[in-house]
Formats: sequence, structure tokens, C-alpha cells
Amino acid sequence: MKDEITSRNFKTKLDSELIKKSQRCRVRECDEVKAGNFEAYVDELDKSYDVSLQLEKGAVINSTCECKSNLSFCQHKIALLAFISKGMKPAAKLTVSKKIDPVNQAIEQADPVKIKEWVLKTLKKNKDLSIAFMNEFSSKSENYTPAEIIALTYDTVKAVIGKRRKAEVVEVKKIIDLWTELHKPILVRYFAEPANENYFIQIHTVIDTIVEYKYRILTNSKRLETYFKQVLIQVEEVVANIRDDEAWNKCMTYFSNEFFLDGYGGIRREYTNMFVHIFNTTSVQRRFKIAGIIEKIYQSRKDERAEDSKELLQLLLHMVVVNKNFLEYKDTFRPIRHAIVYNIKLIDALIELGELNTAETYCTQQMGENTTSKYDLDYIVRLKQIYTQTKDNKKLAGVLSRELLYKPNFDNYTFVLANIQPEAQFKQWRNQVLANARQLAGFQKNAADFSLALRNLEGDFKGLLAYLDETADYDSIVLYTKQLILHSSEAFMKRLITKIDSDRDNRLNMDNPAKLEEILERIYQIAALKYGVENLMLIVKEREKVYRTWANLFVKYVGRKSSAS
Repeated sequence: MKDEITSRNFKTKLDSELIKKSQRCRVRECDEVKAGNFEAYVDELDKSYDVSLQLEKGAVINSTCECKSNLSFCQHKIALLAFISKGMKPAAKLTVSKKIDPVNQAIEQADPVKIKEWVLKTLKKNKDLSIAFMNEFSSKSENYTPAEIIALTYDTVKAVIGKRRKAEVVEVKKIIDLWTELHKPILVRYFAEPANENYFIQIHTVIDTIVEYKYRILTNSKRLETYFKQVLIQVEEVVANIRDDEAWNKCMTYFSNEFFLDGYGGIRREYTNMFVHIFNTTSVQRRFKIAGIIEKIYQSRKDERAEDSKELLQLLLHMVVVNKNFLEYKDTFRPIRHAIVYNIKLIDALIELGELNTAETYCTQQMGENTTSKYDLDYIVRLKQIYTQTKDNKKLAGVLSRELLYKPNFDNYTFVLANIQPEAQFKQWRNQVLANARQLAGFQKNAADFSLALRNLEGDFKGLLAYLDETADYDSIVLYTKQLILHSSEAFMKRLITKIDSDRDNRLNMDNPAKLEEILERIYQIAALKYGVENLMLIVKEREKVYRTWANLFVKYVGRKSSAS
């Protein structure tokens, strides 16, 4: 590939300023974790960044850096690539004489008792090495109790950062390295026998403890989050791939029993998320079982943990809607105040089931509890659907009258007029609907059209003329040209040739000028019948002469016709 970055061409491919910045960086602890995959710490001034590069035949095919640069290749990646390029030397040829490793030689020659004394002394001075030693050689790792897992995990953190909460990137790496060795036998045993309750208790303790330190330790490193995700992903995959239904049920039950944190801690979302991920990838039969598990937990804890259980109720509704077995659980659900997404999904499910009375009750209840009427719109849409199905025109008119305050629609307005008895408050409502429509007219065409249609319906031609402004499109104006000319041809023509073009007409002129000219021609023909072609052109030409480039699209169109003739 021409644009690929390699260990040979990066100095010519990348920005020279970044190259200079990279030369001020220092690469530490560069490891080739596997062929072509390099990880290292790159120091820049007083900051250190975790950087990785993946090379294939010398070309960089993937890279990451903990810095927040928007560049695809920052100075820290360049520094690591430069370091790798200098160190990539062909392997030395084997010779007959083999050089003896001085460390191995010293160990071979040392007194075993003295080695033991030295190891003990060194481990006491280096707590992290002590933890690593215990992980490697302790036989206790086969039967850790939850308390021991918590203590060892804590001791690991304490060995690296002491009582501090803030940890540097390099310190987090040490913690994760130690955790990996500590937790490995626990994970391996659980993966081999996930239906074993004792093994679940151990893995649950590991997950819970990692979550605690994920929030307790303050660091810029992403390794804590990455390690946590890796553990969860592995657990999810193991549970999802269990073929035996009895074993699978046991595993899911173990996790479901730990959904709630103690006290007021809320829900363990790592477990609810796990259920969602498994639900999304498993069979239909197991989806039904997962929904049943969630419903059972909700029913058992809804009184004791009312607020937390609402989250499970929302999750359950999502599942039964996807499973298409809402009917089986419909009596479990009730609206949740201010949970509009859940409420609307519940109401839609009830409407689909034909439970229109219940759906109507829930809509009106939530609208009554809303503190701001703008949150009523989603419920109004459902009430329209219900009253349309039940053919209850009186209620439909009532709900449309509320919607019209936010969504001007002339057909809905005429429907309301036909199905209500105007009262003292009607005029106030009508004025509010029109005022709101005028506010929206510049942004919404239907609002501008509504304003014109309402004035025309009421025979208010003076008001209709006033609305021929920058919000009115020419395709709307043509609808009222005849009656406005009959009402006052002089006032109409003055308004028409002096109005500012709407933004929508200007866009139409750019996107589809032929369509705009067709609309302008229709207005022109109606006006020409009143004034005659010559007089109309004289009126427009005078306007164009005075305002030139400031003339509107209609004036320019008639001017072009005049020039052509």
C-alpha cells in the first residue's frame, strides 16, 4: 500500500514536527508480547503513556496510545516505531561455543540455604515481588475463600501503591500483571466447571473486587477497564456456550441472585448487561427462560427494592416485546413516572394487544403527572391512534386540540372545529395555536402554510396579506393569489414584489430551478389577467430597476420574461 507506515519510511511519510517531538520521548520496557506485537511505556516530560504497535512485514497495521491526540499517528507511536526500527536486527548465527549465562552460573554455584535467605530478604523489601512469588508457588490458590480473594487483591494493590488512591500508568500495569496471575487459577477452574456453585462464588468475588478497585484507583491508564472487560467477556462466552440446559440454568440463577448490591448500592449492571448480551445471542427457548428469571427477581424484590426494581422491569419489558410474549406478562407492568421510553413501549404493546382502555388510562395518567406539557406529545400520538380506532371523534378532537399547540396542521384544525362546541376559551386557544404556528413558520413549511390557510378560512384577507412575508413560499402564495387580487389587487401586488424570499424558495432555486419557475409562472399568469402583460411587466421592471440584485425571485422571473420578449 502506498500510504502504509513502515519502520523504513516513517521519517519521510510523517510530519517533520512530530518526528522532532518524538525524539524528545523516551521508550521504556518495550516487550514483543507476540510476533510483531510490541508494547512499551513512552515518557514525554513528566507524563508516561501506554503505547502498542502491531507490525506485519515491517508495516504498521494497528496502533494504540493512551494520549488524547486526534492524530492517527502521534509522537509517542513514532518514538516506539523508531525504537523498534533501531533494535530490529537479524538473529545471530549459532556458534559451537555457547556462552554461559552469568545469573544461571551464580545460581548453580550458590549455597541453597543462602539463596533462600537472599530470596526472603528481597521479597520483604519488594512487596510486589512477594505477591508474584506467592501467586507462583502457593498451593493455597486451589481453595481461596472469598475473604482471601478480597484480601489478596487488596494486598496486591497495596504492594504497588501503598495507601495512595492515585496510580501511575506503570503502577497500574504492575497491578494488572499481579492480578492476572492471582486470578488465573480461579478463572480456569470456573471455565472448566461453570455450574459449580463454589467456583461461581470465587469468580463473583473476583468480579466484584475488580469493580471496586476500578472506581477506587485514580489513574489515566485504561488497563483496569480493559482487564475488567476481558474477564466479563470470557465469563459471558463460557456461560453462553453451555449446551446442557440444567447447567446453563444453574449458571444464570447464580448470577441473577447477585443482581442487587447490598444496602442502597443499586443493581450490578455488569450482570444485567451480561444477561442482555446472552439474551441477544441465544436461542428463542433460552430467551424465554431469561425473561422468566428477570420476572422472578423483580417479583421477589419489588417491594423491598422498589426503585432499583424499576430497572429490572424496564429490562423485562424489552425482553418480552422482543420475544413477542407480552401477553404472558402484561399484568406485571405498570407505568414508571418520567420513564418515557419504557412507558411508550408499554403503551404500544397494549395497543397492539387491543388493550385500548388500559393504554388510554396510562397515557392520560402520565400526561397528568408531567411537569412540562412538551413531554405530552408522545402520549398524544398514542391517544390519537386509540381514538381513531375507537372512532371517538369527541375525544380525538380534544387530543388534537392539544397537539395543535405544538404541531400546526390545518386538517386537524378543521376536524377540531367540526367536532367541538366553541366556548369562551376557544378564542384564546385559537390565538395561541396561531401564535405558535407563526413562531415555527420560518423553520417549518407546514406551520407557515397553516397560518395562511387559517387566515383564508376566516376570510381575514388583511391578515392573509400580512403573512406574505419571508416565511411564505411561492407555492403557498399561488393558492391565494386569485382571492387576494379580488380583495385588493394593489395591496397584493405591492406585497408580492416587495417580499423577501423564503429560505425554502432559495433552496428550491438552487436544487430545482425548473420547478420554482413553474410555480412563479402560475402566479404570473393570474396577475397578468388582472393587469395585462405590459402593465405587469412595467410594474415589475420598475421594481427591479430600483432594487436590482435585491429584487425577489418573482420580480427577477418577470424581468427575464420581459427581456426575452
